[in-house]
Amino acid sequence: MQFGSHLIGDAAPPVAYSSVPPTSGWHTSGAPPIGVHESPPGLSEPQQVATLEAGGVVITHGPLEESTRADLVEAVEARWADRTVVTPYAELSDGAVALTSWGALQHCTDVDLTAIEAFVATYAEPIESHG
Repeated sequence: MQFGSHLIGDAAPPVAYSSVPPTSGWHTSGAPPIGVHESPPGLSEPQQVATLEAGGVVITHGPLEESTRADLVEAVEARWADRTVVTPYAELSDGAVALTSWGALQHCTDVDLTAIEAFVATYAEPIESHG
């Protein structure tokens, strides 16, 4: 895991994250923005890490086909809305998904709802929505 503290405003982290996407480190202060974020570029890495610090899971993805994205959003909103973030992430290739929690990372080559279910069950805690 990587040390980090709260960033003020839109300040950039003073050091690079040790994983892509990040699983710990410098993060924004304030309430984590849980929920589904539709528009690229999505949440910043410091915003993602703030969600992780609060006990949530971040589901990042590269470009997805619309039907695949709709399936992902439907599953997240129905099952894990109080503990996850879904956000596009420019560092991932077409169809790729990464699951992160504080100190844990799993890469998937596509949207695998079974893998997401297992990751969320293992790592996520309900967090208060402020996003």
